[in-house]
Amino acid sequence: MNPIGMDPIMVFDNNDEGIVRTRAGLPLATSVGHPITSYRSLLQKVAALHYHNPRFKLLFRGQSKDYKSIVKDRETSHSNLFPSLLRGNVGEDKKALLDRRFQQLRRAEDMLVKRIHEREIMVHQLVRWAVLQHYHVCPTPLLDVTHSLQSALSFASSNNSNSGYLYVLAVPQTTVPISISLESLTQVVDLQQLCPPDALRPHFQSAALIGDYPIVTSTEMTHGRAAMIGNNFSCRLLSKFSLSSIKAWGAEGFRPIASSVLFPDDADSWYKPTQEIRMAIGT
Repeated sequence: MNPIGMDPIMVFDNNDEGIVRTRAGLPLATSVGHPITSYRSLLQKVAALHYHNPRFKLLFRGQSKDYKSIVKDRETSHSNLFPSLLRGNVGEDKKALLDRRFQQLRRAEDMLVKRIHEREIMVHQLVRWAVLQHYHVCPTPLLDVTHSLQSALSFASSNNSNSGYLYVLAVPQTTVPISISLESLTQVVDLQQLCPPDALRPHFQSAALIGDYPIVTSTEMTHGRAAMIGNNFSCRLLSKFSLSSIKAWGAEGFRPIASSVLFPDDADSWYKPTQEIRMAIGT
């Protein structure tokens, strides 16, 4: 994918309290994150990002920890926003790992088509990947994000955590279920528009997924098999917020979405078939 841009963009960095005009993307990924101690302050700052960056669609990702990228068996200072298929651990043979994961993904795709007879799944490989990724069947070249700030914050504060991280990613404005941007070399899949209402998880989480364009279908297509920095969605980072004192945010009206709502497995018609695939391929 392409970085968010060489021109200055309005962002929140870790050096200033207010929004500033500076470089976005990878420079922000190396920061400790803009500190947030109140829910009201976060809402105001997300509103400022929307207002000052109208040419972008903002997508959110919440994590309890700021995981770092591994390059040549060493942890870097960059936030790791790689798709799950491209993440690795210290000491792993990157090429062998990627080859194995791509083979596993192809098997899972074949099984998904046989178990869920939905037109979009039958026709679009990207949709198959999005479903497999979102239901945690196997690693894919896509990254889970959400349209919903509330969903992202619920993931950031999962396990009753009092701290976490919120990543705000910028992509060109989207209007259709599968959007391709030649400018940013990215693709966005809006699962809410592609899944029937009885597939509950994508709707309850306001799910979207992002990936590279052209689509990465093999080890040889990744950007430098050792580092793969070109596939790190930190390139599209508009702001990185370091959240603290989350448990006190209830006084300001914040309530994390219950896990039973984010993961409504018993009532979700796609949960059982996807987990059968997961068991079959051994992930």
